[in-house]
Amino acid sequence: MNQANLRGTSLAAVALFLLLVLSCREGSPGDSPIPTATGLATESKVIVLQNQGCGMEGHTPRGFAGMGTGLFAGENLNPRFPEDDVVQLFLTFDLSALPSGTMISALLSSERALVSGTPMKDLGPLRAEEVRYSKFSLALWNLKSIVGDDDCEFAASPEGPFRCDLANAVRNSLNGSYPLVQFRLLMELARDNDGTQDLVSFFIVDSNTNQPGIFKLAVTVEQGS
Repeated sequence: MNQANLRGTSLAAVALFLLLVLSCREGSPGDSPIPTATGLATESKVIVLQNQGCGMEGHTPRGFAGMGTGLFAGENLNPRFPEDDVVQLFLTFDLSALPSGTMISALLSSERALVSGTPMKDLGPLRAEEVRYSKFSLALWNLKSIVGDDDCEFAASPEGPFRCDLANAVRNSLNGSYPLVQFRLLMELARDNDGTQDLVSFFIVDSNTNQPGIFKLAVTVEQGS
């Protein structure tokens, strides 16, 4: 073989090597996700749900029957409210938009909190817990929460963050074919008896107006094939 042929053979080999390297690095649009240890291809998807707003949500006192549409947690709601009595808020999310798959996490959050007084200092953390009800009404003032590990610390300071993972609560609804997931947010302690307002309000424009989007539930689902 002469020198020209050798040079041509070497260039062809180099070109073939580069083509192989590029094809390995770039992949192709039809590539499947990396298989997991079980050998199944999986893909994580995040679906953000909004609270439903009026109708299935609002606040009730913790010590007597009553209700309102605003989303408040704490004590001394207004001058007409009994001194040192506290309120709790209720939220509802529709799960029908969730795809099938393994639920990984469900992060409840809000960026619409306004803190009055020192509720976390005087009344402890704001907690979220799983509840269920078919209709929002004043009868929910002493509703029992669902027993289990389906509660979390939503906020421990007035600066937040106002969020926590309630995956078990969402999983309970999905496993039980319950179309909704519902939460109650309340301060850890019932009252501090100092006569001053310690309140966390959640709203977009008007504190007495509840609407979708004040709270969000970001659900991560792992889908297999």
